[in-house]
Amino acid sequence: MKTFLVLIFAAAFLTVTSPVQAQADKLSDADYNMVRAKALDSASSRVRRVLTDETFYTGAQVTGKRKIVSNFAGPDAKKIEVSEEFNGKRSNSDSVRIGEQFFCREGDKGWKRANKDCAKSGKMMAIPDGDYEYSVEPDANNYGRMIYTRRATFVDSGSPERDAVRLKFIEIKFTTDETGAIVEYTETRRGGIEPNGWSSTQVTRYQYEPADLKITDPTRGQ
Repeated sequence: MKTFLVLIFAAAFLTVTSPVQAQADKLSDADYNMVRAKALDSASSRVRRVLTDETFYTGAQVTGKRKIVSNFAGPDAKKIEVSEEFNGKRSNSDSVRIGEQFFCREGDKGWKRANKDCAKSGKMMAIPDGDYEYSVEPDANNYGRMIYTRRATFVDSGSPERDAVRLKFIEIKFTTDETGAIVEYTETRRGGIEPNGWSSTQVTRYQYEPADLKITDPTRGQ
């Protein structure tokens, strides 16, 4: 009898403590795009720091990395810091905008005033047309957050020259908090011909109202 009770207790404990697998529900592209637009719009009105890390591969070898730190304090104050390394060559650039004042810096040079915005954020890769799947599921690790996914696979064209550079797979995920604001964005791409195919990953995280975020004239005190 004692053994029987122990087994019942153990089974009950496992039932309570075992993680529940999140169930993904299908979405239409219209619903996905509507949620995405609202998530980005909610972010745009808030003081925020956006941290982006991009990594580029050929086969298993890392061929490039890019890090972008974007600070936004209101609609007309921002600071963008970009550092990158491709094929062993490093570079970095910074920019500040305060109203209609613009400031730029390349590498280790000093800050200079400019007559237009000089922010660099890397080349945006277009999202191709395709037969996408859309889904939504709760974030099992963060109560109240939702994960939205957009995914597609592309078939080979039949031309070795085109298939060597052709995109074969793309997956985009963004996560919203309980208010509907975006808190994370990830993007994975794969293409080319194995074993020397290419791929890239992007991870972007949003921090709202960080206490240390201040944007001022960088030329003061130089």
